[in-house]
Amino acid sequence: MKMLEQKQGLVDWLATVNDEKVLLEIKSIRHRANFNFEEEFSKGITLAELKAKTTEFLKSLPWKK
Repeated sequence: MKMLEQKQGLVDWLATVNDEKVLLEIKSIRHRANFNFEEEFSKGITLAELKAKTTEFLKSLPWKK
């Protein structure tokens, strides 16, 4: 019963929140709760891609000799 009361208290409080930063933080917490590591990992880049992009970026910098 205590869990239900806590949830209801949060729902009541959330209904009164008007601060966008607070709402965005709550949204990020919700996203973390639904985070699927395997799915996100599969969207990543390979080590070879990272190396190529890093090398390209470093070559684009205006180096002084």
